[in-house]
Amino acid sequence: MQNEIIAEIHRHREDLARSCGYDVKKLMNHYRQRETHHANAGHKLVSYAKAAASTDENACVLRDEPPEKQQ
Repeated sequence: MQNEIIAEIHRHREDLARSCGYDVKKLMNHYRQRETHHANAGHKLVSYAKAAASTDENACVLRDEPPEKQQ
């Protein structure tokens, strides 16, 4: 038995990918344009804030830049 909501999400995702020719760059451009449109319309967008310094070794930290590779 398939969940109707999940099936609808999959259909929408497939339709959008098809409309972009299955090109990831075109798809991301679509999402950026949509984000800009909604921001200009006054909608609040989610943003990632830097995590406060923590002494907890199990704390998760989001980085703006990937860590440098060790050589």
